[in-house]
Amino acid sequence: MLQRSQRIIIIGAGVAGLTCGRVLAAYGHQVTLFEAADGIGGRVRSDHVAGFTLDRGFQVLFDSYPAIQRLLDLPALALRRFDPGALIALNGQRTILTDPLRDRDPAALLTAITTPIVPFADKLRTLQLALAMRRSSIDEILAGPDTTTSAFLRQRGFADTTIDTFFRPFYGGIFLDRSLETSAKCFRFNLKMLSSGHAVLPAGGMGQIAAQLARPLLDTGCIRLHSRVVALLYENGRVVGVRLATGEEHHADAVIIATAAPDARHLVDLPLPADGLAATTIYFSGNRPIYRARKIVLNAAADALVNSAQLLTNVAPEYAPAGKHLLSVAILGTPALDDAALIRASLADLHRMFAGDRTALAALAAYQPLAVYRIPFAQFRQPPGIHPILPSNHTDRPGLYLAAEFTEASSINAAMISGEACAKLFEIDPL
Repeated sequence: MLQRSQRIIIIGAGVAGLTCGRVLAAYGHQVTLFEAADGIGGRVRSDHVAGFTLDRGFQVLFDSYPAIQRLLDLPALALRRFDPGALIALNGQRTILTDPLRDRDPAALLTAITTPIVPFADKLRTLQLALAMRRSSIDEILAGPDTTTSAFLRQRGFADTTIDTFFRPFYGGIFLDRSLETSAKCFRFNLKMLSSGHAVLPAGGMGQIAAQLARPLLDTGCIRLHSRVVALLYENGRVVGVRLATGEEHHADAVIIATAAPDARHLVDLPLPADGLAATTIYFSGNRPIYRARKIVLNAAADALVNSAQLLTNVAPEYAPAGKHLLSVAILGTPALDDAALIRASLADLHRMFAGDRTALAALAAYQPLAVYRIPFAQFRQPPGIHPILPSNHTDRPGLYLAAEFTEASSINAAMISGEACAKLFEIDPL
């Protein structure tokens, strides 16, 4: 443990940087966060447009994440829950699949049990797997050799129809990759989080997570916005500060990079994840709900453009003005269409997803686009075996440290764990 307070610069005020800065400040260090953007949160931000709350990309929070249990005041976020399971849109029909361990809706349970869209044996396999993940520790889930999610599911005996109909759109939406080539350890961890808790939204938007983390730092003026760091400063091989785009130089005892991997690579030559996954989200507003459930709607079509749709106001009415509804449409990647063409194409896919439901189609016909968010680097790709070779919070450069999801995994939980772990390297011995 350290014996004195230090001056520490953090580059980036996303979730990892804010977590790190908050813990460091609590230890008594002099912390300054330099953020290039006009606001905090990084990819976990919310905009407010005409009374609507628009998260920058479709996101949810798992309330069972260990890091948020430790580091956030969850009641203060006024969390709104999605119902377990999903609506599967395929061939002009919508079918409910749900988790009988958590869903308390008898109608949803009956429909899920009787639907032929997934073989009954696979429903039992899913239940058994969820129970196994719930009973296993995180260390047990992450231990041993790795494989792809698709290979793991086949090893467990799941039919291709089940993988294609449910697992590809659902977990493909989490991993931003419907091929399910993502590490099976990521799949098992996420399944444990879902089987142990709920997918939730803060009533005020996902940006409230960053706002809560940042509050003590903002109160003391530790965060500087519109402050892009363009270079690290070195003395005798040690990192001793940063240079801003304005030419200003700021010195410190230590510098922590807490940006996404592409921005970090602009600052330092280190082996960081380079293969990114993109995502696009389109928001629409309407006067009538398209459907009533608090579940995500998955597009199981093999040629899907829209991976999923979610009427966010069914879950969190606060996301829209009274009497209005907010539809979020999630697309994997960033299609090479301009916004107008992408909106038209997504609406065509939505009409196909809700085909045969006259009430839904009549409501959808009046929905208007609010915003399009294209996120070129929403996650880094996580193939089997990547996690043991990710960088640590330490670097080989004296005075330089890392606090970012790319030291752990690609998630809000991982970003917070990395920020906390990095800060603990500077813990001050109270004696």
